[in-house]
Amino acid sequence: MSSGGNKAAKEANAAEAQRQAAIRGTQSRVNQVFNDPKRQADINDFVNATRSYYQQDLDRQKGNADRGLKFALARSGLTGGSTQVDQQQQLGQDYGRGLLQVEQKAQGAGASLSAADQDARSRLISLATSGLDATTAAQQASAAMRSNLEAGRSEAQLGSLADSFGQTNSFLQNVKDQQKFRQGYLDGTPGGKRVALYGGASGGYGG
Repeated sequence: MSSGGNKAAKEANAAEAQRQAAIRGTQSRVNQVFNDPKRQADINDFVNATRSYYQQDLDRQKGNADRGLKFALARSGLTGGSTQVDQQQQLGQDYGRGLLQVEQKAQGAGASLSAADQDARSRLISLATSGLDATTAAQQASAAMRSNLEAGRSEAQLGSLADSFGQTNSFLQNVKDQQKFRQGYLDGTPGGKRVALYGGASGGYGG
């Protein structure tokens, strides 16, 4: 091979080595940004904030269930009896399941945020092989993390817990239905408030 050919080959090899070094440098910079301990702290804060958000929803539901149960038991004359014990136990079980749901929501939000970060990391590492420079890659990595965090917050704030006190609310609805039935029966008796179908006061047909 001629000296000119050797020189060209060496230059090509040097250029390729330089390109590979640039790729490694860019990829290293991307990983450095995503591996910053502050990011994990941000994710932990996000998980805690999400947990607090859904905990407030759960506590609101529990407050409504507590009040509803208290009034329903009182109206039905069941306060202090076995029904109260059973229903309060059921409410406690519902609350326990609600706490699990809150934690699942919080951890799920954190996992989704971490997954979004990993997707962005993979995309930028891939772009490094196409010539993306380290400075631009680092800027895009930081921007992606900010965007992912904001998207995660927005998604979490749009969510809500399912009815965590379904069993308790079913009992409350049954109490209401029974009261309506009794009231309807009483209103339909002589001297009641309901107007009879064929005119006159309840229980009569005019005359």
